[in-house]
Formats: sequence, structure tokens, C-alpha cells
Amino acid sequence: MAESGAKRLVVYTDGSCPFCQWSRQQVERFDREHSVEFRDYNDPAAASKTPFNDAELAEEMHVLTPNGNWSGGYFAWLEVLKVLPRWSGLGKLLGLVPFRWAGPAFYRAIARNRYRAPNVLLRWMGAPPPCPPKRSCPAPKAS
Repeated sequence: MAESGAKRLVVYTDGSCPFCQWSRQQVERFDREHSVEFRDYNDPAAASKTPFNDAELAEEMHVLTPNGNWSGGYFAWLEVLKVLPRWSGLGKLLGLVPFRWAGPAFYRAIARNRYRAPNVLLRWMGAPPPCPPKRSCPAPKAS
């Protein structure tokens, strides 16, 4: 088990976004080793620990690995999956070609649509309705 001083992944998400909260809950259900620490990028103290501006933080989740590397979006999720014992194999598989080619587009589609009508697949999986329109859960960029 990771101790309080042990190194772990630090995940930056929108703590006020229902979809982000739901995603966090899903990870925490399987994080028995306490390998993942979530931080709300809306907290100025948390955001100041990243090299990203507000728009970059709002666009996708970001992960700081114990060795000091940053990952965003799909590749951030791979880092999270790899530290969850029940999901580490899936994380490794999804890091291989062709998944690593298609995965970022899939991630962007989900992230972009968390502000729109509920995605049927995500709703089936138990995800909450889309984020309400507000500053901390911004509208997606125009494609």
C-alpha cells in the first residue's frame, strides 16, 4: 500500500464537473493501493503546481507521474489505468498500436461532449448528465 509519503500519480481534473467527479469515483473504487491523488485545477494553489494555463487544464485531464513526467488526455488515462491492479493490463494494451492512434480521438470526443446531450454509452455506464455551463466547466472549442 502506498504510504502518505509515497510517490503517486497526481491527477488534475475539474472538481466541480459531475462527469469528472464520476470518473474520479470510478478510479477510487479500484485504487486500493492509494496510487492516485486527485486535485481540482479550479483551486489556484493546485493549478499553480502545473505548467498549464486555465484553458489547457479545462480542455483535458492532466497527470503528473512520480518521475515528473506530464501526460494529458488519453495518455493521462493510460497512466491511471496502469497503476490500478485490476486495470493495468488494459492500460498496457491500450498503449499499443492501433489503440494509441485511435485513443486520443476517442478521448477528445468524450471530453468535448461532456458539455452536450448525454453520450448514450457513458450514460449506460452510469455517467451523470453533462456538465452544466459555467466557468469551471467551459464550452468545448469549436471544431
